[in-house]
Order: sequence, then structure tokens, then C-alpha cells
Amino acid sequence: MNPQNKPKSLQDILKQRQQSGFVGREHQVNQFCQNLGLSLEDDRRCFLFNVCGQGGVGKSTLLRQFRKIADEAKIISAYIDEAEKSVPEVMGRLAEELKRQGHKLTQFSDRYKVYRQKRQELETDPEAPQGFSAFVGKTVVKTGVRLARRVPVGGAVFDFVDEDALATQAGEWASYVAKKITNKDEVRLVQEPVEILTPLFLQDIFKIAKETTVVLFFDTYERTGELLDNWLREILEGRRKVGLTYMVS
Repeated sequence: MNPQNKPKSLQDILKQRQQSGFVGREHQVNQFCQNLGLSLEDDRRCFLFNVCGQGGVGKSTLLRQFRKIADEAKIISAYIDEAEKSVPEVMGRLAEELKRQGHKLTQFSDRYKVYRQKRQELETDPEAPQGFSAFVGKTVVKTGVRLARRVPVGGAVFDFVDEDALATQAGEWASYVAKKITNKDEVRLVQEPVEILTPLFLQDIFKIAKETTVVLFFDTYERTGELLDNWLREILEGRRKVGLTYMVS
């Protein structure tokens, strides 16, 4: 039998359709393409795309298609999913992806490297207080107990946490950090990494955004939203301004 006449498999047909027309999502794909061609001042320009739907409907596949379109348009993009468990890790992953495209976030990366080094030293210290490893880098106070529920090892247990006890323990962790690290800037970096690293991250990305559009893709947002939502809202609402287009799935 002539191989050229061999019937295509279902997988071959689906792959071809995805590459040529992305069946079932044509409207969203076209909208994304058109949006990239609009100026920042155009009232029709969207800065946030929300790809929603139940698990398995193809949100991640659509995001990959969006990124393929951005790449073909020579637009800088970066992508994260639920693999990152904290905001600093998310920024670190995005920075790595941008660096691979020739855009190093110099200020952020240098400081983030210090943060990772100090965090590792503290986490592996046999004198570290109980529970410290799960919370290092996360500011936990009595009024911010919700943050504890975001830690993977916490789960439902923290629905019944004693807020006073947690605040006391957070104070113990802070004292431990201050005892182990003599540099005051590094102490604050470990205790408040989001506050320290975010401005540097945005400043570096803003430099890139002056030259080209930057697209950040946040996949599996149904899992990462609790972790990232407040942080992203601060940026989008202008408390931390930067010229970016966000794509959220």
C-alpha cells in the first residue's frame, strides 16, 4: 500500500486542526490576534484576557496557542503554572523565561539570587524552629492568617488555627532570621520578599516593555489564583504601575 494513501489517524487530524485553525476557539484566537495589533491608547485594547472553563476543556492548550501567536509576532512572553508555590518563585520563573529570550531582569535577578541563597541556608539549618521551612519568606501576622492557608502543607488544618498562637510563632521565626542574618537588608529580604522583589521585577520588565509588548501567561489560575490574585490586582489597579498585557487562564 502506498504510504501517501494511508489514512490519517485521529491524532494526526486533531494536531493539524490545532495548528491551522484551533477548532472551537477561533473567536478567542482571532480576538487575541486583533488585540495585539491595537495601540495601547486604543479603547478596544484589552490588557487582561481571562480564559475560563472547567478542567479538561482546553484552557492550557488555548494559552499555548496564544503564546505561539505571540512568538510568531516577535512579542516577548513568559509563562507559569501551578509548579511555583510562592510569588517570589513566580517572579523567578518568569525572569528565567525572559532571560532565555535575551532579556535579563538584572536588578531583580541579582536580588532574587541573594534571597534564594539565604532562604536555603535558613531552611537547611538544624537550629531552625519547627515549621519554619514551610513559611520562610511569607509574612504571617495575626491579621494575615489567610496567608497560612496558602501553604501547601497547611491545607484545611489552618481553618482552625489559633491566630494568637500563629502570630507568636511568626514572631519566633522573625527573631530566628534576625539572629542568623546580620545584614538588615537581607533580613527584610527574607521576611518580606514580595515587597522587596516586586518593585525590582516591575522596573526591569518596564524597561523591556518600552521597546516591545510583554505578555505574561498565568496558567491553571483556578489553583494559583489565591496565591497570585492580590499581587496581580495591586499591579493592575495601579499601585504598582507597569505597561504589560496579562493573559490569565
